[in-house]
Amino acid sequence: MKKKLLFALLFLFSIPVLLAQGIFDSSIHTAVNFGSVNSPGGEAVQNVIDQNSNTKFLDFNAFDGIGFDIDLLGDSKIAVAIEFVTANDAPERDPTDYEVFGSNDGTSYTSIATGNIPCISDRFFPRTFSFTNTTGYTYYRVNFTGTCAASSINQIADVQLYETIGTAPVITCPSDINVNNDAGLCGAIVNYSLSANDNEDGALTPTITSGLASGETFPVGITQVFASVTDSDNNTVSCSFIVTVTDTELPVANCPSDITQTAANFGDTSAVVNFSLSPTDNCDLINPLTGFTPLANINNKAYYLSDATFTPQDAFADALVQGGFVGTIRNSSDNDLLVNAISTIGAAGNVLIGFNDLTTEGDFVWQSGDSATFNNWNGGEPNNAGNEDYVVVQSNGGWNDVTNGNTFRYLLEIDYMPLQTAGLPSGSDFPIGTTTNTFDVIDISGNSVSCSFDITVDENLSVDDNIFNRNILIYPNPTNAVITLQANTSTSIDDVRIIDLNGRILHVFTNIEFVESEKQFDVSQLSAGLYFMSVRSEDGRSVLKQFIKQ
Repeated sequence: MKKKLLFALLFLFSIPVLLAQGIFDSSIHTAVNFGSVNSPGGEAVQNVIDQNSNTKFLDFNAFDGIGFDIDLLGDSKIAVAIEFVTANDAPERDPTDYEVFGSNDGTSYTSIATGNIPCISDRFFPRTFSFTNTTGYTYYRVNFTGTCAASSINQIADVQLYETIGTAPVITCPSDINVNNDAGLCGAIVNYSLSANDNEDGALTPTITSGLASGETFPVGITQVFASVTDSDNNTVSCSFIVTVTDTELPVANCPSDITQTAANFGDTSAVVNFSLSPTDNCDLINPLTGFTPLANINNKAYYLSDATFTPQDAFADALVQGGFVGTIRNSSDNDLLVNAISTIGAAGNVLIGFNDLTTEGDFVWQSGDSATFNNWNGGEPNNAGNEDYVVVQSNGGWNDVTNGNTFRYLLEIDYMPLQTAGLPSGSDFPIGTTTNTFDVIDISGNSVSCSFDITVDENLSVDDNIFNRNILIYPNPTNAVITLQANTSTSIDDVRIIDLNGRILHVFTNIEFVESEKQFDVSQLSAGLYFMSVRSEDGRSVLKQFIKQ
């Protein structure tokens, strides 16, 4: 589905668009509802042609779209383009398709144009789509259908149809641009050229209406650039293109060097070993997590967006299962960063966060127990309408309290650590012998590196024990069935014991007879795992050897 959407986006945005003389004039024209429309006060149909993006047309009956008719009062106009502006909030309510009709009697309508509208998170954002039409009409009908996410509501700020006066200018955008990140940057400096000409006005200078100018640093991911130019007849043409920056830079693992440590006391079979990794990356480091889309790493807190929707109560429970909490937002910069990250992956607003007043009404706290006091309530919120104990962040960055009656994608927060694939965590009891620790360090783009280091724990031995230890060998290691003890010493061996990791003695061998200083022991009945062989001499010296049973 994502691939299809991206293809449609590329197709639509690569076509120059004409924006000329506006046809609708709210001072003389009246917009009339088309279809089943249920609008609240102040958000009725006339707002859709008032060319004021701070007002909007909202329809609670999204099942048949959000539509309207306009009578041009006998004035015939040839419409060649449609512009619409996204409303102030809730991008999930944005329509996904449009259809334009024309009529000369107000009864019989002809379909002129249809098209798909790519979903975006930008609010108050104008977009224009051109179409072919050579017939003038005195009535126009516009209907928008579909929603950008699960919603029973459609909304739109403004709609305008355009005709051409004289000859329109020509604007030339570059083709879509694909580049790799610049070294050390989570982005790339991108240069491109725009040009525009008009038959009457000559060369014109295009204006960037959205996106970044040539020579600026484009972030990793997709950035849409929109440009337009207007001639002296007020004909405006637009074009757009997409800049895709791919992060190809590998993280730096910064694994520690090999560590050797002696057990604290004589006879200890393990030792507590601490170590640390300090990985770095040009972008964010974050581990993949099934069922979640990575968003950002803020001060070693990994943030994800759930792929599925949950009731708030279920989300709070699921976050604990994942080893974290429904996300905490600690300041305005984190709020902006996370909202931008959510919009970058194409998700709509109303994402559940961990703020709640479940315990005491009106006393909002974070599920994580964090002491952060930052909030970003929308005007008039929280209003606790219908016992609203949970909070969502919307696409404009504002917060709204909600009930447990609906489902939302939620923000997950987990403490970040590199992904360990072998060995033991720092602070663990490492057994006598050598343990290899391996980590994968992964960035938000999926680039990864692995690193390994050995932790060797030596027995705490006396001088005599050390001499005895050097003269005792076991092999092969690992072994499948038989392990050989080689004693290069004149000291008599009293017994040999097989011990598991929990210190339990599994076998004791006595009256040992060596053949040319070697003795074989059958360990085939042991389960696969790590074991110790304790060898004790008649004069009280001992040595502990580690081996692996395969």
